[in-house]
Formats: sequence, C-alpha cells, structure tokens
Amino acid sequence: MPLVYDHHPRRTWFSHTFCRVATLTLTLVAASARAAEPLTIDESQAFMRQLAQYVFEHHLKQVDSSPQRGIVYEYYDVTRAGQPDRFVQGEALDTMHDGAWLLAALVQAERVTGDKFYRQFVTEWTLPFYLKMLNHSDTLFNSRQNHARPERQKLWRESKEWLLQDGEKGFVPYWWDDGYSVSLEQRIDKKGPAFPSFDHFTADGRPNPECRLSGYSFGSSNHLAQDLGVMLESAYLWLRDAQSETDRKLLAEVVEAAKNLQQCRLNHHGNIPAVVAPVGLATGDARLLAAIPDWSKLADPFTRNHYVQCLSPLKPGQRMITAGFADDDEYHYFAALARHAGQPPRQLAFRLIYDAFTQPQVYAMYCDETPARPGINRFDLHPYAFKDGKPEDYQSDRKGPGGRPKPAGSRMGPQNMVVCGWALQLLAEYPGVWDERRSKFATDAQVVFDSPAPSVIKIEGATLQLSSSQKELRIDGQVAELPTTLKLFAQPDAAGSHAIVQLTNTSVSTISNDQGAKLSGEVAVSSVNGRHTFRLQLPYSWVKGQQPWANAYEHGRLSVQIGAAIKNVYFASGEATVKAALERELGEGLSTWRTIFAEKGYIPTCLGGGSFGGGYQLDNLSDTGGYAHLISAAAQWITYRRGEKDWQRMFATK
Repeated sequence: MPLVYDHHPRRTWFSHTFCRVATLTLTLVAASARAAEPLTIDESQAFMRQLAQYVFEHHLKQVDSSPQRGIVYEYYDVTRAGQPDRFVQGEALDTMHDGAWLLAALVQAERVTGDKFYRQFVTEWTLPFYLKMLNHSDTLFNSRQNHARPERQKLWRESKEWLLQDGEKGFVPYWWDDGYSVSLEQRIDKKGPAFPSFDHFTADGRPNPECRLSGYSFGSSNHLAQDLGVMLESAYLWLRDAQSETDRKLLAEVVEAAKNLQQCRLNHHGNIPAVVAPVGLATGDARLLAAIPDWSKLADPFTRNHYVQCLSPLKPGQRMITAGFADDDEYHYFAALARHAGQPPRQLAFRLIYDAFTQPQVYAMYCDETPARPGINRFDLHPYAFKDGKPEDYQSDRKGPGGRPKPAGSRMGPQNMVVCGWALQLLAEYPGVWDERRSKFATDAQVVFDSPAPSVIKIEGATLQLSSSQKELRIDGQVAELPTTLKLFAQPDAAGSHAIVQLTNTSVSTISNDQGAKLSGEVAVSSVNGRHTFRLQLPYSWVKGQQPWANAYEHGRLSVQIGAAIKNVYFASGEATVKAALERELGEGLSTWRTIFAEKGYIPTCLGGGSFGGGYQLDNLSDTGGYAHLISAAAQWITYRRGEKDWQRMFATK
C-alpha cells in the first residue's frame, strides 16, 4: 500500500509562494485599515474564495489513486508542511464532520457568487468521496477484525448508536485513511488504536512507528449523521434541476445516499429530523416529512437556549456547559425548511434570532478584561461553564493553558455568524417577530435593555423607575415611608432566589440575598420634607464578585415585591438593538476573521490553546470547520446585503 507524501504535486513552490505573499501583503494592508468595519459584498466574495482556495490547496487529498480521494482533513499542522504527520486525527473526532460542513458551505458559495471553482470542488472532489461511503459502506467496511487495544475492544459494543453493523449502507466512519494522516491518541502513548477499528499495520504485522492511520473506524454517531443530513439536503436542492449527465448522475447518487443514511440511523437509533429531511425532500414521502417536528406548533422554543440555561439555572449548584457549536440551529433550520416546504415558520424565526443574538452574550460575560471581538467565541474542546447563574471563572482569572485566559476557537463564533445571517433575513421576513412574545405578558412592567426611558411601577404606595443594562439593574424610587423593604426576585410571582434591599437611610441601608450574603451594589436614600427617595444600582449575579440573586435576560421575567404587593417585570432589548448586534457580529465578525487570516496565513482551530498532545500545538492547526463556517457566514452576509432570502434561493426551481 503506497504512502504518498507530496500532497500538491500539481503546484510549484514558486507559484504558491508568490501568490501567497502577494495576497497576504494586500490583505494585511486592507485588514489594518478596515478591521472594525463590516465587509462589503465584493470583499466578502474575495474572502470566501481565499478561504476555499486554502482548503483546496492544503486540506484536500488530491491523490487520484487513493480510496479517499476527495477527503478534506480536519486538521493541518502548518508547521509540518510536506511532512507525513501534517494531518493529525483524533480517532473519534471530526474529519468527516468538517468535510460535510465544508461541502454545504461550498454549495452556498456557488449559489451567491456563480464561481465555478466551488462547483468543481464539490462535484469532482468532496461529493464523490462522501457518496462512495454512503452508498458502498456495506462493501468498504466491516467490523470482523477489531484491532483496538485489548482494554478498548468492547468500547461502543453496548452502544447501538456508534458501532458499525456489518453489511449496512449509509455508514460514514469517524476516519478512513491509507496512511496519509496520523493518530493523535497513538502519538501520545504508542499503544496502538485507541478506539475500535480495522488497522492495516496490525493486520499485516508491520511496525507503525509514525502512528499512521491506515484502515477505518468502527464508530459513527447521530451527531455526524445530522451533519451529513445538512450536506445531503444542500446537495440535493442544488442539483435537483441538474441538466448535465454528470450532475444528474450525482443527483441520483445523492438521493440514494439520503435513503441509505436514513436507514443506517434507523438501524442505530430512529428518526432524526435533520436526517429525515433530505430523504423526505428527495422522495417526496409525506410520511417522512410529517415525522419532522412541526415548528408552527412548538411553543416558547427559546427555553432550551444555552444562554437561558446558564443565566437562569433550575437548581442551585447546577453546572451548565456553554455551547461549543451552533449545530442545533443549523439542524433545526434545514429540517424545518424541509417540513414547511421551504418557508421558515415564525416560531423558528424567533428561535434562530434569539440564539444568534444571545450566544455571543454568554462569551462576552466571560470576557471581563478585554471585550470580545465580533465573531469570536469559545473553543469547543476547552469547556466554559456557568454555575449559579455566573461563569465558573473569568478572563481575568487566567484559567486557560499557560496561565492565560481560556482559548477562543474558529467554530462556535463563525458558525453562530451563519445563524446571524439567517436571523437578519428572518427579521426582514417577519417584522415585529422579536417583540411578539411580550404580548403574552402584557400586564408585566416592560423594561427595555439600555433604553433611556425607564419603566414606571406604582406598587404599595411606592413609585419605582426601573432601567437596566445587560450588567446591572437600576431603580430610582420614591417610597411612602422609611424603613421599607424591597425584594427583587429571580422569577415572576415572587419566586426563586432574590435580593433584599433594606431602605432606611444613607448610612444603614443594606443589600443582601436570601441566603444572607451581602450583595455588591450601591443604594442611596434621601429624605427631604417628608419625601423619601432612593437610587439603587445592583449588578446581576453573573458579574464577577457578585453573590447569587438574579439575572435579567432577554425575554426573561423577574418580580418586585414591597410589603404584600408583587409586580412582575419583563426584560428584552428592542428589535433595532437586536438587528444592529446581529449585523455587527456577522459583518464585523467577517472582518475580524479576515484580519486573523491575514496575520496568521490560515484559520486556526484555536487562539491561545496550548498543547494538543502528541507534539502538536492547537494554535498551529488549520481547521477545516473554521473555513466551512466562515464561507457559509460570508454567503449569508452577501444574501442579506442584497435583500435576498437564503431559503427562497435554496428552494427556487429553474
């Protein structure tokens, strides 16, 4: 079995170096001048092409004789160019995931630009590779010889979701290679395959000192299957009006692949909306499409949002991990479009707008020293968590590798930028959708974040003017008498943890929580001619140094109590604020990442990540997932700037 080292035999060193230096120099100049400005349509198109070209030249396996011709490797170590270990794979990580996202992104790029480079990339390289596995896994893979380490032999055996079933089609393994990449796990401990797999070196009795991956994994997952579902739905809608014989052949194979993927997941799990969607569309099977949730009937979908769960935990001490991906939003989007004939329902619109707007806020709460840049978010392999409504640690705590802040990554931020693009288009499609939920709680006092106009409450002889930033609650009030006790609850109807504000006079007024802990904040009381006024500034629980009491969050409800009287309060930003934030996160986020690409020469999987193990540094790894999501984000920005709608373009027929 030949081991090919030269990844780019068709490209000369000079042509590559000259073009790279020229492009990098021009991009650096432009980036430094416009780093904080949203990209224009022309700039976005140019950036997309740069990203796709980089992946084509550095991540794509262009070896015609290889069974994996057309694979796009997840990680490329830029410091090991030309070396046999430049591609490193975790044996249960995401090479096949990232390639699926890239294919979907290339389809979007071709739709908005008409650039035939993207079509060629898909039809000649990536799509045939995936179709080979999905339609021929029954002959390509079997689990009869398991070469995992003895103590790992039974891994996945008791878990129906993961383990390959011999003779099934539609199975895409975590990895499949012929010695062109190396195993991260084996580079770390040299003990042979760490997960169930077939390994040519073991089967042939050959030494493997470089820890090459040659064989295939026995593992797959529902997660990977959903990525493949998005890929197949994108490819089907793109090819369904195919005119050329080549494209019609690919279309037929895509339909077959969708059927096989669905059957595979039925073997391993059951119906999964993002997997059902492409086969339902491709076959027109109404029963399958009906198996996808009807978004028009789903109530209050925002409650499963990570931002809400982090800021409003259900149990004291409950640890909530922040989102490392925006996968679910993409799955919901593609599945819902299939279910609803290409028109996203209002409920889906609200969910996507809500998620896209709030996910960056979670990361911003961690960033207590340097404000988060647009488009930047957490790194998926390094957990960030909240407990009792606040981050477990902050940027200033330096809990990341090497005593630095925790690393940022190139997947969550860019992927959420894609959702920002849909959200902006949906705001235009459904004016007022952001504010609709307020009407369900019309009797609540309505507080608009960062509004100069406070909400006025009259309660138990007191008049309270409430205003709020994302960081603190402010109340200017007048009470009938002193002392007075004001309670501020984390939930409506005087439920949950709360702050207790004892209003007496400027020297002895206090703020504590229901557990007796002193709360940071300021309260000033003034009495003039029998008129008692006060001013309260109270940071929310998530702020560093604050004790738990409550967090105000988008479309969340708190309550105020004086004596026996209770008033519920509803908090949300205005729709114009939401739109501006989404535009900043996407438009300026593209500028952020263009600057990073210009400075580093590639899109890193991680910023400040330290060691990956096995001699690899995370910051040196160019990440296919990052390119994929940035290409998709640029496509959605262009679509929005043109006043178009992504779903209409996808479902349009020629």
